[in-house]
Amino acid sequence: MERILRVGVIGANPNGSWGSVAHLPALARLPQFRTTAVSTAHIETACETAKHFDIPNAFADPRSLATHPDVDVVAIAVRVPAHKELVTIALDAGKHVYCEWPLGKTTAEAIALRDAADAAGVMHMTGLQARRAPAISYIRDLIAEGSIGTVREANLIHSIPWTFTGRGPSSSYLLDRESGAHFLSIPGGHSIDTLCYLLGEFTSLSATMQTLGDEAQAFGISKPSYNQVVIGGVLGNGVVAGIRLQGSSAFGIGVRLEIGGDRGDLIVTTVAGGRGIQMSDLKLQRTTATGVLEDLAIPDSYFADLPASIRKNPPLNVAKAYLALHEAITSGTAPSPNFSDAIIRHKTLDAIQQSQDEDRTITL
Repeated sequence: MERILRVGVIGANPNGSWGSVAHLPALARLPQFRTTAVSTAHIETACETAKHFDIPNAFADPRSLATHPDVDVVAIAVRVPAHKELVTIALDAGKHVYCEWPLGKTTAEAIALRDAADAAGVMHMTGLQARRAPAISYIRDLIAEGSIGTVREANLIHSIPWTFTGRGPSSSYLLDRESGAHFLSIPGGHSIDTLCYLLGEFTSLSATMQTLGDEAQAFGISKPSYNQVVIGGVLGNGVVAGIRLQGSSAFGIGVRLEIGGDRGDLIVTTVAGGRGIQMSDLKLQRTTATGVLEDLAIPDSYFADLPASIRKNPPLNVAKAYLALHEAITSGTAPSPNFSDAIIRHKTLDAIQQSQDEDRTITL
């Protein structure tokens, strides 16, 4: 009989939080897991979520969740500034950890958490869940088998709304570069991670970034997040990559990733209404002639381990990530993406910031 892992989720407010729209629906439909506890900032909302998802234990104190004997894995789906404290609480309790991206406010925080997790001897996973998307897995296999020949170039456009008009001060941290949770780190980090997962890490890059609009100043933020980012660079296998992250549009076109080889091109786009690549269903195409595209269907085999009820996002990619974590815990192998993978991505973002600050190309 397959081992059932018991999960406690920190941060599943019933009012549309990522924990309640992705983590809990995914866990509820995976027979390998049972959600045994939930924690939010207020016991009233924790009890409401617990009732809705039939979870036996509800807490306002995350430490009570982490130390509960019926919890094997602690999932952390709260704001980035709280990650360090909550991951540490879970590690002190000796529990496996799934922490959403970004892992820490800074690379130094991420390194400290990785080292602590390794010292605790537990499995750790980071929520860079686009890597687990069936569409991305299929594209990765097509590239590996030479479907478009030798890859030469890639272009990534990430265009989503990043406006806070009408929001209250509680959301202002997303406009603050020092919060660790902003346009470059969250939507940018997920998209850049997907590009690098498919094609390799940057060996050099150059970035130009600006902040358009005055929303951050309205909240008294001294270092506002960039919402316009242009990056050019070379990946480890010689692929030339261009990235355009734009966050001031009222609507945005979503995400479009073009991968060019010497025998054709592959195109990944978010479907209508989609936003981040990590939380959207994806459409795949390939070129058959200059400017001519044909749709690619994702083979059923890439969904074979999932019940039909979670083959769409938001829960789809998170469910695939949990299955990878289950495999790692039950087999004793390292999960992916883990905290070490998160550190690599944090360092990429550091290099982008350094390029902006020093107005030069950075070699990684």
